[in-house]
This record gives sequence, structure tokens and C-alpha cells, in this order.
Amino acid sequence: MSAKTYHHGNLRVVLLATARDLLEEQGIAALGLRAITRRAGVSATAAIPHFGSLSGLLSVLAAAGFDELAEALAPVLAQGAAAAGLAYVRFALRNPGLFTLMFRSDAIDRAVPALAAASARTSAMLTQLLGTMPGPQGARTRAGMRAAQWGRVHGLAVLAIDGMLDALLAAEGEDLSLDALVADALR
Repeated sequence: MSAKTYHHGNLRVVLLATARDLLEEQGIAALGLRAITRRAGVSATAAIPHFGSLSGLLSVLAAAGFDELAEALAPVLAQGAAAAGLAYVRFALRNPGLFTLMFRSDAIDRAVPALAAASARTSAMLTQLLGTMPGPQGARTRAGMRAAQWGRVHGLAVLAIDGMLDALLAAEGEDLSLDALVADALR
């Protein structure tokens, strides 16, 4: 490997960008330190000083995802839960690999400080927003109600990523917008 190929101004940033590109192109299964470093044009061990392991690298990448999700949610929070839910699902559709990674505890280490802070920030935004909503009849606890509401929105995001939402609606003969689905999920 030539010095020109090997030298990057900021290898940490390059490795994260390379991992994200690989993730969005080929999915989580394609992510390995060798695959990431090979594509970045560096030695197989070049990521170790920056992240310690594949889990460390993926955890920092997931943290970036939570930061981006928080940035997508922030401008719509004042518009209410339906607007935030729609932003959540749209973020998932724009970043399917990253969104999937963010919730894969088998691939990331939630104790990595950057990930813990970023996911806590996003969670706090959603919890605060859901706390302003009236609960459905029969909800046993406020926390249970919040979890159920956001679980439905998260489920819509996962179905949308997997291409199952369109098929489900077509099978039911429904012609609903994403906006209407999210609003229904939050009732």
C-alpha cells in the first residue's frame, strides 16, 4: 500500500464514512473491520487505535445516527407527536441501514459513552413529547402508554424499511398516506 493510499487526514472520520456507505449499500452483515478498512484503503488493524473493535466503530456510527435523528426531530417537536412520528419514519426510510444498526444490541455496545449520550438525548425528546399526549383508555401506566405509542411508530418505521408497509396496505385495499398511518399509531 502506498503512503498516498494509506494516509488520510482524519482516519476516524474516513472509517465512519466508509462503514456507513458499506452499511447502506450492503447491510449490517457486510460490516466487518477488514471490509471497512479494505474499502478505506488502510491496513486491517488501522481501525483498532480509533475504535478498539468492530463493536466500538459501529457504536460510534450508531451514536451519529441518534444525533442525526435528534436533529431531524428537533424542528418538528413543537408541532406534536404526529409530526415527530412522521419525521422518525422518514428518517428511517432515508437511512435504512443506519436506523437498523441503531437498534441492534447484538452489533453495538450501548455502554460506549457517545452512544449512551446520543440515544439518551433522542429518547428524552421522545419521552417528553409523548408525555404531553393524552393516554388511551385502559392504559395501565403512563410509561406503558408511551412505550406502546412509540412502539407502534417504530414498528411502522421497520415495516416501511422492509418494504412491508406497501404490501400490507395493498392487501387490505387501503390507500393511506404515511402521515395518516403515523397519526393512527399515536392514538
